[in-house]
Amino acid sequence: MKKILLSLCCVVLMITSLVSCKPDVELTSDYQDVTVVYGLLNPLDQYQYIKIYKGYLTKENALVWAQDLDNISYYNDIIVKLEEYFPAAAGGELRYTYVLDTVMSIPKNYGVFASPTQVLYRMKKSIREGYRYRLVIENKATGRVVTSETTTIANMAFNIPLGTSHSISTINLNKDDPWSVGFKTGSWPENAYAVDAYVTFRYIEKDKVTGDTVHKAVRDICVTPGFTPGNETSFKPNVIYRILQENIEVNDDVWRFPDTYECVDIKLWACDQVYYTYYKTAQPSSSIVQDRINYTNIEADDNMALGFFASRSYYKRTFRLDVINHNEDSLAHGQWTKNLNFRPYTELLDE
Repeated sequence: MKKILLSLCCVVLMITSLVSCKPDVELTSDYQDVTVVYGLLNPLDQYQYIKIYKGYLTKENALVWAQDLDNISYYNDIIVKLEEYFPAAAGGELRYTYVLDTVMSIPKNYGVFASPTQVLYRMKKSIREGYRYRLVIENKATGRVVTSETTTIANMAFNIPLGTSHSISTINLNKDDPWSVGFKTGSWPENAYAVDAYVTFRYIEKDKVTGDTVHKAVRDICVTPGFTPGNETSFKPNVIYRILQENIEVNDDVWRFPDTYECVDIKLWACDQVYYTYYKTAQPSSSIVQDRINYTNIEADDNMALGFFASRSYYKRTFRLDVINHNEDSLAHGQWTKNLNFRPYTELLDE
């Protein structure tokens, strides 16, 4: 799950910092069960994963405690369910209830919280577009219930950007003007609120000595400044040269060739309003005021729940390089990629 995916570290730290950084907080108060949820449904994913933390109370260093998996995890002490409703509107019929498995086999990168082991809750089944899903988390010992709802995004169709031909979509990497990408007019995806775009660049690497070739790619690099409300966003195609310079190592032992026939993927992501709102409120503040808005759509009777449960999805199109506008020459000799040993694709075919 490439996007974006926003970590809940800041949310849990917000809870724990009340203990470690605020001298006026009563440290001997009774423990309260605080549930922190990160859930982002995507109908294109094979499995759905929900991350659920628990808050904790300590007189010791809160950051040290966060490194202990037992302090932040419920393990099997909770039952996690997804209820599936259709039609998605209120009053829709409950079609099925899925009980999620507890999974500890997927490693977590090093950070503030315990790693590499982490606890996730997984639904081993794809979900449906345009359905409403209700998340239900029940504590087995206390009976406490935490809930939230989201409706998955449906009916996505990429609009071919202006300047492409009828049968073959091409991209001109030398273009400095903003290039608009979006969804078809009149076919704005259901339940979507904002979009952003990611780029994958495919190339072929050939060993100068052995002649062996291998297909490689610089994958899923964001080319837009975050989500844009509406059904269209834009980026400058020539930013891809800099992306290649930043993500491909200089290696004088190989030649590189753009994979001309399926060189550039543009993946257009759409998200619902919940995700967009959470994304915006989680951005670093540019104000001298320290207090920030804390957004959540996670509900509990005692109001001791934080995080978000939202939906997103994407549509992808593949583009060839625009050879008429000398894209391959720019790869070989341009200021950003001249040291990467790119050569025209036709030279690979001739060898």
